[in-house]
Amino acid sequence: MKFGTEKMGQIIENIISEKLPHQDNVIIGENSSGKSLLLKEFIEKIGIGREIYFIDAVNRSFDVKKVINSHSRLENKATVLENRLKDMYFNLQDTFSCYGTQTECIEMIYYRYEEKIQSLFFKLTGDKFTILLDSISGEVNFGNGQGLLSSGYQAIVRILIELLYYQDVLMPDEKSKKYWLVIDEIDEFLSPRYSAEIFEFLKREFPWGRWLIATHSCDLIANTKDANLIMLYDTEYEVRDIDDYSSVSEVQIIFRRLFDRQVILDHETDNILRRLFNNKISNAWSDSDETCLNELADTRLSASQRVILRQIQEW
Repeated sequence: MKFGTEKMGQIIENIISEKLPHQDNVIIGENSSGKSLLLKEFIEKIGIGREIYFIDAVNRSFDVKKVINSHSRLENKATVLENRLKDMYFNLQDTFSCYGTQTECIEMIYYRYEEKIQSLFFKLTGDKFTILLDSISGEVNFGNGQGLLSSGYQAIVRILIELLYYQDVLMPDEKSKKYWLVIDEIDEFLSPRYSAEIFEFLKREFPWGRWLIATHSCDLIANTKDANLIMLYDTEYEVRDIDDYSSVSEVQIIFRRLFDRQVILDHETDNILRRLFNNKISNAWSDSDETCLNELADTRLSASQRVILRQIQEW
């Protein structure tokens, strides 16, 4: 983990305070940049309860062989998050303890939401499936023939069930409020097509959500609108407007810089100025940014760099 407590706190506070241009947030960074820990600390800052829900990177499976025909009442929502945040489970083991025990699984509640799941699944994929409970093989019957539920389709079904479950346990008179929905590696197992579509689709279908997601997908970023793009690298972070990137090729440039270790470690002046400028216009400015800016003002800069420096100072 590269970020100290202060830096991590700054990012979280900027997201919670609504100072950033958009209410939804997409986080990118290399695997060791601290994305997952940031999500975990964000949840702990908000507090485990009715205001937030979390789907971590390992919660993407849906085993049709475990489906049972049950419509049991759902309760104890907080236990889902409590278990997922434990060190023994966090991004390591799939958990769904909606009844407060360690024996339940997501497949147990499928039939409670079958109609809604099928409708949403068809909207996104154009496909349909039927689970054959009388088949011990766990086969899935698709509208265009028979086949298995692929890992990508499993991931889509799993996310839909999780969100429908959370939506169901909200009190009816509270659904006009906004609730935090946090998803780590939202594009896990998804093809480029569904990576490009999944976030905007979920935003439309669950409009009561405020989103904080992490991704590795250029397609997702290029096809997402109205969100803050939070970039983690080395010991710094940078906030951009995701609306400035509408093509995969543009996003690939960002990813190349993020994952090029030499460029990251060099701290070139142009990169530092760009980061400071983006943080200033995004209301993500911090005391350390101010210190960095003052240090740059005392160094030898090119004419174009001086222009950017003055813009930052005058903003």
